[in-house]
Amino acid sequence: MKTNLVKITMAFALLCLPVAITGCGGSPADVTQSATATATTTPTPPLANYSVEDKTLEYLESFGTSSWNTEASKDIAEKIRVKARESEEDKYTYLEIADSIEKDDIQNVKKLFTKIGGVIPASVVSRYPDPTPTPVPTVEPAEGGEIVTYSDLDQEFGARALNLAKNFLEKDLSQEIRDEAQEVILKSLEFLTKENQSKFKEMAIAIQKDDKATVEKLYTELLPLYQGIPASAAAASAAAASAAAASAAPEPVAAPDDIIHLKGKSDQATDFFNLKSGIAIVEATDAGDSNFVIYLYDETGNSKEMLVNEIGPYKGKSLVVIPEDGKYMLNVESDGSWKADITQSIPDNIKSAPVKLTGKGNDVVFARLQSKLTRFTSKHVGESNFVVKVNDSLLLVNEVGNYSGSTAESIESDGIYVFAVEADGQWSINIE
Repeated sequence: MKTNLVKITMAFALLCLPVAITGCGGSPADVTQSATATATTTPTPPLANYSVEDKTLEYLESFGTSSWNTEASKDIAEKIRVKARESEEDKYTYLEIADSIEKDDIQNVKKLFTKIGGVIPASVVSRYPDPTPTPVPTVEPAEGGEIVTYSDLDQEFGARALNLAKNFLEKDLSQEIRDEAQEVILKSLEFLTKENQSKFKEMAIAIQKDDKATVEKLYTELLPLYQGIPASAAAASAAAASAAAASAAPEPVAAPDDIIHLKGKSDQATDFFNLKSGIAIVEATDAGDSNFVIYLYDETGNSKEMLVNEIGPYKGKSLVVIPEDGKYMLNVESDGSWKADITQSIPDNIKSAPVKLTGKGNDVVFARLQSKLTRFTSKHVGESNFVVKVNDSLLLVNEVGNYSGSTAESIESDGIYVFAVEADGQWSINIE
């Protein structure tokens, strides 16, 4: 069937198109009693009234003295675990205190005791001062790059792993994506501090097994330690400024070429920006490892267009029709840093048919066509969807995987036409 394809009017309305994580159950024991004994029930002694702070302080004051012994430490640790079961807010901190007491990790007990509001006695401070910090080694930078410390790498990869965990807790990820998240975290372990490697490893395995309770526990423990801020002063200052900018809604910037520049980190809704009726081209990049989705909303929230729906690091262009002049916004789902540049202008130096258009991945390209019967030969080397639409009104190709084929379409008017391509590999469109 031949389709009459009408040229887009080029007054800039040229581009007015339609686009688109008891013990019970035992047998009673036999008790032998003398004939004259009276059977009595001994009441259970009431549980002593104590706090975790009290018991931790008792350990701190007795550790290393003549009154300290291993059995006493075990008893204190067990009492703290009992209190942990009664607390929702500090449960995991209490359990870590108990474990550290049993391991005689006095420095960690001191740190956690301070965390729950305790004041370390002067006697403990004098007997067990904090160790002198070891100078942080540096990693030689690549040519022309900045010096990066191991602490910087720990913060960067730790924050990245926690972003994956957050994505897992908030979204229903497929098994394939959970496997990928586990692999990414496990590959990052060598860059993380040794004391936290086991926790990140446990978290990675829990994500792969869809164990949300364990992931949530470890995420809560690790989050205060990893905010993605490098240790060096200069880098910390820059990261703080970047984090402050990312925490606010991105501010659209109108460049001389009328490009709207947006950027952010993780899930974010942008400020409103103005678009004219016609087409808009959105060039987006994402540095995350999980789902990357972009929706376009109008000011009323009624118009909802999905521009991108990909997984992992992404770079590509999408075409969308803007029905009328007004204010619009992007709603972005991501687990990493992202950018989106929006333009409503057409490029210079558009080639005329016969011409061969080529590219890789999602793209938007233009060509000048003549009013005649035109042959389109398309090829794709990839594994996912391959879709080619002209002016968002003519579907040339809609296939999956590798493809090679051609079709003839009747072009009604001379002019510029826009091709929106969806692909995951190399592609070409030969126009004759």
